[in-house]
Amino acid sequence: AAAAAAAGGGGVNSTLRCATWNIAAVNNNPFEYFVTHDDPAYNQLMADVEAFIEGAPGDVTRDVTVGELIDDAMFAELAALMTQHGFAGVDATSEYWAAHIKPRRIVSGFLQDPDIGAKRLCSMPDRVTNTLHTTTGVLYRPTIINCYEKEMPSVSAWWEQWKTFMFDTPVQVLGSSSSSGGGGSAPVPVCKLLDPIQRRKYPAVTDAEEAISLPLQLACMAAFDAILV
Repeated sequence: AAAAAAAGGGGVNSTLRCATWNIAAVNNNPFEYFVTHDDPAYNQLMADVEAFIEGAPGDVTRDVTVGELIDDAMFAELAALMTQHGFAGVDATSEYWAAHIKPRRIVSGFLQDPDIGAKRLCSMPDRVTNTLHTTTGVLYRPTIINCYEKEMPSVSAWWEQWKTFMFDTPVQVLGSSSSSGGGGSAPVPVCKLLDPIQRRKYPAVTDAEEAISLPLQLACMAAFDAILV
């Protein structure tokens, strides 16, 4: 600072103006940031994704409803799995889904909805389940926003892998508390790693949403991942 001030001709009372920016990537989502790359295929991929997100609203052939991807049979499977794993509020979540999530357009009504972000209905479960460092190695949720390697050529192919990961994969996560599948506890299914979303911390969440926040997170995470597939 002293050298900069001296170079500028100022004294000890001179003002030093600085700029800083966040260049860290806190997760594995390749679409969260655009890097400089020499591969034309990468640049084309990123441009195509951007064009789809910006151009889909208003085009009902692309901006389809969530219910067209997660159909009634798939959601019934999800509800049954959540019930089997002891989640409370599954019936209320099913009603919420039918009224507030299923009719939404996947881009304009879901991905671009600021309320979903403010309520952390996708970002919270993604943070918990995206990449798991477990006692047996690193596991990735079946989604396109991490390092998951198996092919997911269709929503139906993705769905089978996603259900297995979330509900039938017991894990012990390194460095976490024993109450949420930590290394010192018995393994728990991935779905049991989720924490409730509390209204006092995220005021955009309603009382009703807080009461069903665990199954609602699973439903919204399924919708989010299906949209990206």
